[in-house]
Amino acid sequence: MNRKDSAAALEAVLRDGWSSACQLYEHLARGGQLVALPPSGLRLSPNEVIFSDTPLGYARFYGTTVQYRESSNFWFGSTGFVLAGMAGDAISNASARSRAQAMAAAQWRDQAQVRMILTNQRLLGDYQGNLLSFWHNGVVELTADLTQWSFILRYQEGNPLMLHGPAAPWYAVAVAWLIFGPQGLQLPALAPVSASVAQRSRAITGEVVDGQP
Repeated sequence: MNRKDSAAALEAVLRDGWSSACQLYEHLARGGQLVALPPSGLRLSPNEVIFSDTPLGYARFYGTTVQYRESSNFWFGSTGFVLAGMAGDAISNASARSRAQAMAAAQWRDQAQVRMILTNQRLLGDYQGNLLSFWHNGVVELTADLTQWSFILRYQEGNPLMLHGPAAPWYAVAVAWLIFGPQGLQLPALAPVSASVAQRSRAITGEVVDGQP
């Protein structure tokens, strides 16, 4: 597949993902419910059901500790030679320290494409062979940039979680509804989806808004 075909294929996948998110938004806004998938081999909690099981981009936001080694050479010779050597060590050590600080700073880490399972109680991510649970009742904030196909969940405990990719808008709508109830559909994070749904509705009905069809 050449670059042009690859770009067209990606565009089609993103378009389908957005359309699915809009359809889910409309369905839930009209009082509908998420539809459970058939039982799988996963051992779930009591009364837990799966609503989606699909790949998503995954990352966690946190800092870490990075070790580095400083140079401490013994310089012998003329004063100029010794000072030049010490200055070189200082520059080298400062550079190593700066690199270590940059690597240790809080940033998006563990970036991977993972299997992400959505249930009525949690998100279950398969990261490097480990199934990690992100429980809905621990969420304190949902933010998103759905025009960039991503959303972020912050928790009472643990590091923020970012999910992205073609399925991210659908997951964002579903998660907002599960965590906040019907009013979750009015979150600012979902505004792009809400606007798309409203625009499509006006196109279908021929409604005129502010003098514009």
